[in-house]
Amino acid sequence: MRKNLLRRTTGLPRRTLAALAAAFLLAAPATAHATAPQPPTAAQGLRAFQQSYGLTPTGLVDPATAHLLKAAPDSELRAAFADPSDLGPEQLAHARTVIGVGKGADIPEQGQVIALMTAMQESKFVNYTTPVDHDSLGIFQQRPSMGWGTPQQITHVPTASKSFYGLPSPTSNPGLLQIKGWESMEPGKACQAVQRSAHPDRYAQWEQFARELLEREGPTVEPVG
Repeated sequence: MRKNLLRRTTGLPRRTLAALAAAFLLAAPATAHATAPQPPTAAQGLRAFQQSYGLTPTGLVDPATAHLLKAAPDSELRAAFADPSDLGPEQLAHARTVIGVGKGADIPEQGQVIALMTAMQESKFVNYTTPVDHDSLGIFQQRPSMGWGTPQQITHVPTASKSFYGLPSPTSNPGLLQIKGWESMEPGKACQAVQRSAHPDRYAQWEQFARELLEREGPTVEPVG
């Protein structure tokens, strides 16, 4: 059973979860399906993750879930998100935006995979509008203090995606297109070349997930200019 893949590592009291919900406010996509009830089979991995921590398994990313997604170990997250269908609707909407921006700029599929790997590692496609780690925000966990833009720009998913790809955007930091030889790099190393993370080896674990996500969603995503 998928639920058994997730080990209950934390039994957070209801008061703690309520405090998290108040402290970690997130931007939700302006789409009707973002708050609509989901079929039992949708977002199965996200639901299992929520249930493993004693949360209501809604399949939607509430503030408490978002905070726990940032704190959970990689082993739990890989088990929860073994397949793109394990993503919730808000997560999937953000992933589709990343793909759409790439398509709109004729970024090769390899570049789109690298962007999806990066966002999956950094945020699980949660658009953090309140920092969890230093001043990192958005789906790529870009930092205003490091010149990636204002909080408003970083938490605008199309703008953040353009910044990651190295398209015209508010930042002068090098994006993927400015990384010499990125096309021939190992994808995880290309992620790190843009992000300059303290944990450079963690991106590679999401390569297959990102490829399956692009294969599944890419054909129906409209280009984003």
